Amino acid sequence: MTRPTLAEALFSPRAVALIGASDDAGKTAGRPLHFLRKHGYTGPIYPINPNRATVQGERAYARLADAPGPVDHAYILVNTPAVEAAVAACAEAGVAVATVLASGFAEMGEEGRARQHRMVEIARAHGLRLVGPNSLGVVSTTTPLALTANAAFSIDALPHGRHAVLSQSGSLIGTLMSRGVARGMGFGKLISVGNEADLSVGEIGAALAEDPGTDAFLLFLETIRAREEMERFATAAHCAGKPIIALKLGRSDLGQALAVSHTGAMVGSDAAVDAFFRRHGIIRVDHLETLLEAAPLVVGRKPLASAAHRSVGVIATTGGGAAMVVDRLGSLGVEVAPPSPATLEKLRAVGVPAQSGPIVDVTLAGTRYEVMRPALDLMMAAPEFVLVLATIGSSAQFRPELAVKPIVDCARERKPLAVFLTPQADEMLRLLAQHGIAAFRTPEACADAIAAYLAWREPTGPANVSSNALARAVALLRNARGELLNERQSLAVFAALGVPVVPSLAFDPAAPPPALPFPFPVAAKILSPDLTHKTDVGGVALEIADASELWKRAQDMAAALRHRHPEARIAGVLAQPMERGIGEALLGYRLDAQAGPVVTVGMGGTLAEIYRDFAVRTAPISPAEATEMISEVRGFAALRGYRGRPRGDLEALAKAVAALSTFAELRSPAVLEAEINPIVVKPAGQGVVAVDGVIRLAPAQSSETQSAAAHAKPGRRHSSTRHS
Repeated sequence: MTRPTLAEALFSPRAVALIGASDDAGKTAGRPLHFLRKHGYTGPIYPINPNRATVQGERAYARLADAPGPVDHAYILVNTPAVEAAVAACAEAGVAVATVLASGFAEMGEEGRARQHRMVEIARAHGLRLVGPNSLGVVSTTTPLALTANAAFSIDALPHGRHAVLSQSGSLIGTLMSRGVARGMGFGKLISVGNEADLSVGEIGAALAEDPGTDAFLLFLETIRAREEMERFATAAHCAGKPIIALKLGRSDLGQALAVSHTGAMVGSDAAVDAFFRRHGIIRVDHLETLLEAAPLVVGRKPLASAAHRSVGVIATTGGGAAMVVDRLGSLGVEVAPPSPATLEKLRAVGVPAQSGPIVDVTLAGTRYEVMRPALDLMMAAPEFVLVLATIGSSAQFRPELAVKPIVDCARERKPLAVFLTPQADEMLRLLAQHGIAAFRTPEACADAIAAYLAWREPTGPANVSSNALARAVALLRNARGELLNERQSLAVFAALGVPVVPSLAFDPAAPPPALPFPFPVAAKILSPDLTHKTDVGGVALEIADASELWKRAQDMAAALRHRHPEARIAGVLAQPMERGIGEALLGYRLDAQAGPVVTVGMGGTLAEIYRDFAVRTAPISPAEATEMISEVRGFAALRGYRGRPRGDLEALAKAVAALSTFAELRSPAVLEAEINPIVVKPAGQGVVAVDGVIRLAPAQSSETQSAAAHAKPGRRHSSTRHS
């Protein structure tokens, strides 16, 4: 018997073994056998139980080696201490895939991680692939296969569908299935991936990218593991025209408060994950309801062009119901626009009363098919809208022929159509789902789905990176000692990457400073590998007028540091010319444990952190992508020439952001975190100049230690105004 593909072994195995199967169908270890037969699996099932001759009426076998035929997929149901031996038995028997139900592995600390590592090593040595541990199983409604211990699959029949669910939470596959039933929705495949000790969401998704029975992927994520595999999955799904919709937990991340830079404090893992999803064309939603209901908005469609207008049109039989969605859309930054004069004229011609405002309310015209259908057609055809929202009131529950039937009859292919039904109208939700129309039961989910669709982007290709610039930066980084580079060292690396930096001269405060290669006034800053809060200890002096004042201020700063921190090493004092411009920006880079390298731009100083006003992308990026980031920062309005103010050199700023992002190409030494704060923005055509910065390197150069170091939480660094 030929070895199956990964997708075949997972979702359509020719034979299944249940290691540790219970004779009691009500017990966790007994459910998989019961569900397999209940839902129609027709292949051989081999219960492995050394204590029984039969299990639930099926012949049982004492050992997997005793099974009369080869096994594609084994579900390991034994307790944690026995899992390792069961995995070894599967490996020796040539099983293609084994799913592990038990917990007590990497999620339980060092001992559990060691146990999980041993299990994976056994499997890899024999070509056995593992799902889990902590997996509640695998389900396919097309095979059919209900290889799961999730009690929700006690349902009478599996609802069929064309969406694949990949969940890091075991219970969520049952939750989504049961909630989908109420809406008339089913799924083609569902899998609980658990700890992803071996098979990840990304690898499983990529294996299904060409599956003819899958139109879209729904992901429930608690973190991102195996980032590169997730990237390959996203690429394969995009090439196959199958959208990925993700609900990921973790919108808050208080642990970032101890990061070394403002960037680390601002751009927690969740903001980095947003950037990761954006780069790879993954649609992120915020509500479980949205994950269930949004797919019809995107299946069979492509993301809007980046330059496309993104106005939403609204038609309703209940103004109040529509207002609930419109209000939520406004808070999400979505533009809801009124029809154009041309569209309004056409609407009046079909009986819709004259009105102003963004909601086309047909209530006064009477909720009836002969008004609603042509009005819908006109809204769908209107070029000013990229998406139409139809909100239906009580008629959805009691007179669906008046307002819901026109929606069903309306041609869906022209543009996305979202429907919010204000009453509890489960039958109509099922009807709309059957016709591939995105229908929502809450205004929050409806608005969430619309905003997610409008934010959906084509995946971004790799940016061009200068190999010469990288080589210069690597040479400087390798000569640096320690993990935290001081300001002088950091600015030198930034300059090597192509970021314009302020001239600097370092000198020993014990002797008069040498002649400066730049004019006064200058700034002076203490240099110490043990100090990241220069302003807190009086380590910064501004507007120094001459050489004598420079030496005096340098001696004062050194004395103050020795008094406050006698253990701190002093590497000198750094003198720089005072730089002035029309604004300041913060540029940041960090290696995120989930999303990988990300680059940030925001307002300079502490303002970006205070106001949470910044833009993030996964790195590296091109100057064009950096320009798009800059346009998203509200605080840069003044630099864009607001109310006649001089325009800043945003083109030079974009080039600096792109240059900083090339840290993503470095593997050894790896940069965990870097920040320029501030970079002074001069008037248009006069460039930008970085006046302060910091770089933190990984303590070791292996990928494992780099990932661990990304979680380190050193003391924070603060900046003052122009020089810190």
